[in-house]
Amino acid sequence: MRFTQLTWLAAFVFVLVAPSALFAQDETDPKKEDKPASTTEDKKDSAEKTKPADTPKPADTSEPADTAKPAETTKPAETTKPKLEMVPPLPAVDDGDMLPLNPPDNGAEGGLAPLPEGFKEVTMDEAGADKPPLNVLDLHGYLRLRGDLNDGADLGLNHRAYPVASDRGVFYPQFPKSATGRTDTLANANMRFRLEPTINISEDVRIMAQIDILDNLILGSTPDGFPMNQYFPLVVFSQGQNPPVAGINSLRDSIVVKRAWGEVMTPVGLLRFGRMPSDWGLGLLANDGGPSHYDNGPLVTRPDRFSRVGQCFDCDYGSTADRIMFATKLFGHYIVPAVDFTSEGPYFSWSNEYAGQPIDLDQLDDVTSWIISVFKRDKPEDIKHALSQGDWVLNYGAYFVFRNQALDAIDYNVAGDPSSGANQDVGDYAVRNATAYIPDIWIRFMWKKLRIELEAVMIIGKIGYTRIQNNLDSEGNLVAYEDDVGIDILQFGGVLQADYTFMNDQLILGMEVGFASGDDSPGMGVRPFLETQFSNAHDDYNVNNFRFNLDYHVDMILWREIIGTVTDALYLKPTLQYNIAEGLGAKVSAIYSMAIYSDSTRGKSNPLGLEFNLDFFYFSDDNFHAGLSYGILIPFAGMDDLGDDMIRGSAISDANMDNDADIAHRVMGRLVLYF
Repeated sequence: MRFTQLTWLAAFVFVLVAPSALFAQDETDPKKEDKPASTTEDKKDSAEKTKPADTPKPADTSEPADTAKPAETTKPAETTKPKLEMVPPLPAVDDGDMLPLNPPDNGAEGGLAPLPEGFKEVTMDEAGADKPPLNVLDLHGYLRLRGDLNDGADLGLNHRAYPVASDRGVFYPQFPKSATGRTDTLANANMRFRLEPTINISEDVRIMAQIDILDNLILGSTPDGFPMNQYFPLVVFSQGQNPPVAGINSLRDSIVVKRAWGEVMTPVGLLRFGRMPSDWGLGLLANDGGPSHYDNGPLVTRPDRFSRVGQCFDCDYGSTADRIMFATKLFGHYIVPAVDFTSEGPYFSWSNEYAGQPIDLDQLDDVTSWIISVFKRDKPEDIKHALSQGDWVLNYGAYFVFRNQALDAIDYNVAGDPSSGANQDVGDYAVRNATAYIPDIWIRFMWKKLRIELEAVMIIGKIGYTRIQNNLDSEGNLVAYEDDVGIDILQFGGVLQADYTFMNDQLILGMEVGFASGDDSPGMGVRPFLETQFSNAHDDYNVNNFRFNLDYHVDMILWREIIGTVTDALYLKPTLQYNIAEGLGAKVSAIYSMAIYSDSTRGKSNPLGLEFNLDFFYFSDDNFHAGLSYGILIPFAGMDDLGDDMIRGSAISDANMDNDADIAHRVMGRLVLYF
């Protein structure tokens, strides 16, 4: 009988409690008013009644729930619905570490526990102003391994290990033949590890640098058997490689600090000073060789056209300036005045004070460049966003340089010995009286999938006296020489690029036209000491051949390897790039080149050649790049050798027989890790 009563009593309690638990699911509705849960005493009373008991509200919500007492009411309260809450599980603790049920009273409302060690209270304003910590050191750069094979790049014309002027008294650009003359193939593998660190002193102040380690080091060029020593008398017994040391086993040291400069963001603009990269437009005139330069040459060195800077893996030179500049923004345009310390001439330092401050010995031999540039240039991410919205983007700018020099410390410059600076006197100088005015304009228009970009530059100036030797006596008087003549300079060059992307950026069709003014003197004029572009005997007192920057790449063989860079020429270059998958693709280019003046060429003919370049490339998501390129040059009449008489078709003697240029090939491979 007692068991039956207990069973009915349990069922009765379940009927009372179950509806309340079901109704509690509605408590998640934010529109409903939260109501306090029933206390333990209320639950006992409700078990003895036939309907849910009225639950009073706690008198003080700041008190813990177990100490609250029902308040007296004059009318029945609303039915209490238990509130279900998700409570995270407590960590397991030992019995001796059990905390008291009541939290300690620290003076805060509700008796909140004290803050853990190492934390502090902050206001909402302080929390909003809190920023992530500044990275003191940021590292960028790349490791590059490059394989290079040239086959027949001498075009079958030169039989010397190094190109020199022939009996004709005229030098023509020529890729060197092998030292033994028994092979047409020259090949090597070389490497470079470039570091570009940034030290962030604050958000507005930083120091930047460029450091090259094993720069363009030919693998295998510093064996421990070179120079010859007692342990390894023959290089065939070498067991490894030694670190490169300039003047001992290499032309340069293992580590070369190329640039270091500081940047300060002031309230009115950016101040930059030190030895820094110099870059402008497409890179015809000023080209830093990366990180600012976008290489549009035959090799693909960036995943897409909106890639960030620092992707010119195949650049070797780079324009570097000792500069103080200030950049400010006005009406959406950057205004940048700058001064370059182009050359300071000989300097003095006590022979035993290597750490002392050297002193520039004269101001008249200084070459100073005064620069002003005004431009509008958007960030790559802003351009990408604008094009995705169907907007067009127009960027442009003007760059102007004035440069001058009065005297030239010619003996000091020719000797190339810094320790001789203190021994210079006026008789070691030459009067130069040189001035140059260099305007350069740049325009880029982009709309949807179209890009059109132009750079045009001009150099106007004069050199009062061109003698390579000194022309002042011990008293500082000008000495007259017949070969010391003044020359005028009028040079101009330009490049127009255009490309359009199809098929979701998988197919890119491009066209490039380049022009560099020439001079009708024999020789292309890339190396002025060998290819003199003015002649007193022929009443030629002009140097008008413009030279592209050495890091502006057009092709793989003709301009880059044989002639050196674009000058005295017009070229046309269609390209086609196909991206097979993300980061994987191929690019093919055809370059037709012709000289402006036929007299500048070896073959006394304008057409120079037709070259085809093919490049396969791959970029991974974790900053690995690989590429394989092939180039073939079909030389035309302008590259032929006409013999000593320099007349086509004459065969009076073996020395005057014409020699047609042969086809040349080049294969390049590259492995790059960049960061």
